[in-house]
Amino acid sequence: RRAAPSKAGVPATSAAEGPGGALFRESASQLPTDNLRIRGVQALVPAACLQEELPPIEHVASLVRATRGTVQQLLCGSAPDGRLLVVAGPCCIHDVDATLQYAARLADAAKAFEGELCVLMRCCYAAPDASPWHGAVMDPELNGSLNINKGLAQMRELMQAVNQLGLPVACEFVDTIVPQYLADLVSWSQVGPSKCQSRLYAELSSGLSMPVGFEAAAGASEMAVRAIRLAAQAHPFIGVSKQGVAGVVHTTGNKDCHAIVAGDARVGEVCEVLTAAGLPASTVVDCSAEDDQSAAAKRIGELVASGSAAVSGVVLKSFLVSGVQPLTSARTKGPAASSGPAVLGMSVTTPCIDWSETQALLEGLAA
Repeated sequence: RRAAPSKAGVPATSAAEGPGGALFRESASQLPTDNLRIRGVQALVPAACLQEELPPIEHVASLVRATRGTVQQLLCGSAPDGRLLVVAGPCCIHDVDATLQYAARLADAAKAFEGELCVLMRCCYAAPDASPWHGAVMDPELNGSLNINKGLAQMRELMQAVNQLGLPVACEFVDTIVPQYLADLVSWSQVGPSKCQSRLYAELSSGLSMPVGFEAAAGASEMAVRAIRLAAQAHPFIGVSKQGVAGVVHTTGNKDCHAIVAGDARVGEVCEVLTAAGLPASTVVDCSAEDDQSAAAKRIGELVASGSAAVSGVVLKSFLVSGVQPLTSARTKGPAASSGPAVLGMSVTTPCIDWSETQALLEGLAA
């Protein structure tokens, strides 16, 4: 007998194995008009399971709680202790070994300047939108294999290790799912200028347990103020539970939000907008938004030394080696391709300053 012809355009019903887990397909008879361009759905390990495997360590939890309180006082409180917040680290984590080498150096510097600076390390898992790479969680092997379960575990383990050095962690959350896996290890979070205008990130921030900074793009200071106000309110948004169940997340609002300024030239302008809105006129300056972030950081140091309260912190993108390099593996060669960049400790997304320059800037900011 002749086989019945298959329906054109309908996905196959068999399961395909991927490096990060099984890809499950919908039955063609159930949904013949749905998911026609979906190759498959990869199951993620529930956050509760990952946290059970890599549980928060008590002294790390104590560090996170204490640092969140300190950052809140520095940026939003009425009685800051006079220190300057410094968030330093690579644009996006891509090499665990190099990151831990950097973290050890930054932890030593943080202890040396703990009376003048409150130092946190950037441990961001998502690559910038313009990067062809998906980032440390989506593509931890840097070769397009998309082993996301490995990426989640690797990032959680890294954040644990950095915190265990006594160095608190900062991160930028770019979705509503990954925070369930990592947020308990994060002391400060950032929303970039391209996402500051999206209501979704204000709603997400309203449920985060740490202070959150919204970065104001040039000419969009009001957007940052709007996001700060929205995040302070209670919201519902669609997300997942620790058990991986999709549902509506109901938040209580996050009043520990503040403004980040892209570069130091617009600090006065943003502070005026904050004052008009009845918000604290103090900002964090993202020095990496300038072509010469070292020069921007030095100007901020001079401003703070003059007694100005307009700046409470700075963000530096730095790594072991200055500059940026392309990924050496070609995506077209598939998961078996050689992964990893050629230069240890050099960024693969956006340019960073090197460790010696970072150390010099920390000394200047602490002076």
